[in-house]
Amino acid sequence: MTAHAAARSAEAGVPAEDAPDAGFTMMEMLVAMVLFAALGSVLIGFAMGSSRVADDVRESSNVVGEARLAVERMSRELRQAAELSCALVDGGKVVSLTVGVDFDGDGTVEDDPADPERLTYTWKPSTKELTLSGGGSTVQVLAGGVVAADIRLRSSAWIHDGADGTTPDGTTTWQELDKSSIGNKNGAPDGAELALIDLVSVELLVRDGDSQRRFTVQADMRNRGVTA
Repeated sequence: MTAHAAARSAEAGVPAEDAPDAGFTMMEMLVAMVLFAALGSVLIGFAMGSSRVADDVRESSNVVGEARLAVERMSRELRQAAELSCALVDGGKVVSLTVGVDFDGDGTVEDDPADPERLTYTWKPSTKELTLSGGGSTVQVLAGGVVAADIRLRSSAWIHDGADGTTPDGTTTWQELDKSSIGNKNGAPDGAELALIDLVSVELLVRDGDSQRRFTVQADMRNRGVTA
């Protein structure tokens, strides 16, 4: 007990040993420190958890935003394409697609490095990369997060539907064209077969946090053959 507190107790007629102590005991201070430390740990953990959630939301938004921009661009360019000049196959699946887009409307598809009109989309299964090449340069369409890509080529030439021995289903695939009377049966879409391809679909499977989202492009190449 402090001298000041003892004096007040004496004035009030309370024995010094029975008067309440105005200060904190060592035990009380230790308990208070433990409580404050525990509360601080909880608050710090909450703040860190909130920060991680915010980071995950931002990352998810970036991935989804990039994927949407990618499919919008692909859809626009495929619909405007005046030609489909090349398609490469790996393991029975199309992994690369080259189209010509007459952006300036002069009737020709030009390979000007400054403004290329011949574009190649390539899916690399080993590295999970989707790239766009043109004018001698190559860039990634998406910075990351692509799990899978599926490129499909179809034709409105229904007469060849079922040419590969399958039951006609109203859709003529490049495989059916390859095995038809106009195909060269080499297991790849090329030559006269490419000239009949007028419908391209691209499906991207993108990682979105702990889940996956699917984005699809389906483009009717309505400008095929519109070049000089």
